Amino acid sequence: MILQPIAITNAVTVDIWVQAGGRHESPDLLGMSHFLEHMVFKGTERLKPGDLDRAVEGRGGITNAATGQDYTHYYITVAAEDLAETFPYLAEVVTQAAIPEDEFERERQVVLEEIRRAADNPDYLAYHQLMSTVYQQHPYGRPVLGTPEVLLSFTPELMRQYHRRWYSPENMTVVMVGNLDMDAAMGLVEQYFGGLPAGGDPLLPSLPPEPPLTGIRRAHLQQPRLEQARLLMAWPTVGVKHWQETCGLEMLASILGDGRTSRLVNLLREQRGWVRGVGCSAASQQEQGLFYVSAYLDPMQIEMVEQAILAEMGKLQQTPIPQEELERTRRILVNEFVFSTESPHQLASVYGYYHLMGGVELALDYLQQVRSLTAQQLQELAAIYLSPAAYVVTTLCPEVVPDSFTPPLELVLH
Repeated sequence: MILQPIAITNAVTVDIWVQAGGRHESPDLLGMSHFLEHMVFKGTERLKPGDLDRAVEGRGGITNAATGQDYTHYYITVAAEDLAETFPYLAEVVTQAAIPEDEFERERQVVLEEIRRAADNPDYLAYHQLMSTVYQQHPYGRPVLGTPEVLLSFTPELMRQYHRRWYSPENMTVVMVGNLDMDAAMGLVEQYFGGLPAGGDPLLPSLPPEPPLTGIRRAHLQQPRLEQARLLMAWPTVGVKHWQETCGLEMLASILGDGRTSRLVNLLREQRGWVRGVGCSAASQQEQGLFYVSAYLDPMQIEMVEQAILAEMGKLQQTPIPQEELERTRRILVNEFVFSTESPHQLASVYGYYHLMGGVELALDYLQQVRSLTAQQLQELAAIYLSPAAYVVTTLCPEVVPDSFTPPLELVLH
């Protein structure tokens, strides 16, 4: 339980985080966490489908949920005076989901349609091809949405078993942020979560280790009616338990791709005009992070852009970052963090996410790390993790491209 009173707002966000996501699924349960997220809103033995939405939205509040590789979370934002009336609905659907058979079949079709729509989204398609090429053994390489073949094998009872196993007190964190009466808030949590029985075996399925890259892996996709090609390049990094390295890699991502004056944006878009857009991210995950660059561009520019990106990686390793650029990056990341914690909903999300990933103290330490990491430390991180000889690249191009374009031959997928 994490409670944060904020007296200057009249809103309260309740965010329930569950350690049940894509990486917790065996191959025969692929997509179960996301499908279960849908079914939680279908009620309990006492509550009908839609009762939670009516209770919250009927008071002007907001309710939603999301599933990732490491978690699923459910949240509501309501006026402070409505907390006592709405909290029980959220707590009940999350902990006592009935998973009715008629709703199960209807919602299965909704999720199947979501998978079909995702398959038509070029950005989704390119990103998930990248992930499956990076993580060839680890569950991070599998789609959180699942696949139609596996989804069609699920039964309501199988989902109930999955719910009983993972949706237990030891696997959940309740976060409340806003205009709280602390005693009343703690009383609500104790009333609706304190008496829950322990779950089943909390151990994860056996996870195969992902061996380090020893060379360059490539995947090439084609899609009709595509206006801009996509180029994605990625380097596996470390999980959040290596927190200083995780923060340093985020600083490197900001130096490369955060704003018009960042290195890649300035070089590839502003100076040379080779890309329509380019960005860089250091994704933090519990077991293994990912540093990646993505660009929108003409397919004829792919090889030049890839080589230019590698050259910039080399500069990070060979030349210390100038102090002015380092200070700019610090300002950007500190301000982004501050701006991401302005509302009760944002702050509750930050607390829940970091607590699940390794402890709230990670969020509290983030600004200190950003302010204290040196140019030499960042240069060393670039040398360790951003090798120009070992990375993954995915290209997504229009179905018909000029004859002079030949995709790299290491791995070509259609």
